[in-house]
Amino acid sequence: MESRRFAAPLAVGVAAAAALGVWGYVTRHSATPDVVEGWAMPNGSGVAIALHDSDDTRAGTGYVIAGAWWAGRDGMWHDGGDGPTCVGTNPAVRTRVQIGVVDVEPGEDSPGGPRVIWLRCLD
Repeated sequence: MESRRFAAPLAVGVAAAAALGVWGYVTRHSATPDVVEGWAMPNGSGVAIALHDSDDTRAGTGYVIAGAWWAGRDGMWHDGGDGPTCVGTNPAVRTRVQIGVVDVEPGEDSPGGPRVIWLRCLD
């Protein structure tokens, strides 16, 4: 008799756990970044770059790099919150880089668009 009293709540608990597991699996998101290579020229604070296809002075594509993981020429990865990246803060200096870019869809109260999630200095 004692085991019957616990059978119903146990079954409800198992069903709830299974439903949460299925919901977590179905609603998870992942993204594979597009890898883009070029010459980066930082702004004065080092939180954004203009990325150029070649080592010239034509206008490049702008990207915010603040918060992105980055690796210097030594290959060591750094958290994006620890200051200027390996591209530095001198707008006159170009650095050969690879960046990982993910296109983010806009939310109800958040903008979408390309986001740099990592940056690697090559030169």
